Amino acid sequence: MRVFRCMMTATLALALQGAGFGETHQVFPDRFYTTFSFAHEPVARVNPGDTVVTTMLDSRGHDKTGKLIIYGDNVLTGPFYVEGAEPGDTLVIHFNKVRLNRDWGWNGVRVGTSALLPEYVEGLYDNNFLEEWLQPGRRNAMKWYIDLDKKITYPTRPFGDKVKMEFPAIPAVGCVGVAPPNKTAITSGPTGPHGGNIDYNGIGEGTTVYLNVFEPGALFFLGDGHAGHGDGELLGNGTETSLDAEFTVDVIKNKRIGFTRLEEPGHLVTFGTLPGQTHKGFQAAITEMIQWLVNDYGVKEPEAHVLLGMAAELKVAAWNNTFMCRMDKKYLPAPRPVSLLSRTAGR
Repeated sequence: MRVFRCMMTATLALALQGAGFGETHQVFPDRFYTTFSFAHEPVARVNPGDTVVTTMLDSRGHDKTGKLIIYGDNVLTGPFYVEGAEPGDTLVIHFNKVRLNRDWGWNGVRVGTSALLPEYVEGLYDNNFLEEWLQPGRRNAMKWYIDLDKKITYPTRPFGDKVKMEFPAIPAVGCVGVAPPNKTAITSGPTGPHGGNIDYNGIGEGTTVYLNVFEPGALFFLGDGHAGHGDGELLGNGTETSLDAEFTVDVIKNKRIGFTRLEEPGHLVTFGTLPGQTHKGFQAAITEMIQWLVNDYGVKEPEAHVLLGMAAELKVAAWNNTFMCRMDKKYLPAPRPVSLLSRTAGR
């Protein structure tokens, strides 16, 4: 396994008001996984406040040159063992950089049938009309160009002549998660308390992800790079491509959250990651947002309820499994201070 480490004189401060200076690890492993599991050997051990520079394969295991590294689904980079992270803590991952590194990706060519009325599905066109190129036997994957200079993406062949199929190329990380509870191994397809295949198109540069810790070291994984997709990821894909990433890690001791959380520069985002359960998914996301506002921002419970009623954004991040509640920070007071492990360790 090729793992490189180098000491920098200073690293990026964590977005949560500066976790201090740490080491930068350049980690380019030659082994990847398709499960979140405590049993996988860490590709690196890092300390709170450290920064990691690494790369992600596309969802089918191709690297930035297009070479097939592993034949899998939603391929993961990791795990990263975070020193001092213990069950009952919250892992903090701040994405300093999420960058496109390849000039092509791929998408499906039909909205998933679970998102359509049954009577419409009965006469739906067959989506297996393309040549095999991505993997043997698969004829429903369309190759898309990614213009790295113009930051746009567009298909390699037309679907019709009425719509200009050209869209912003916005890199996002599809899968973020840790080793699940109870010594289980969970494939990288679904979601759960550990995170997983969230597929929100906003998990990108400048965002911070919060994850519960269930195993010593947390064992953080990321992967499944996207170059853009609409809310819901209705094609079942997000212009699948490889990505480069840089992230900084930290730990909030003795803090348990309900589900994975995301902090954007201007918004808080909570998720209900319940596969196939739209109603319960939104319930989970809304409840998690109320608890975040009350516990971390000191908002009174009636204030939180009315604020969500007047200003919350409810979205489907991924049709099959991820539902979200989004709140603009302009309505919120300053958050209560948190004790990051990088600060308390005296580094």
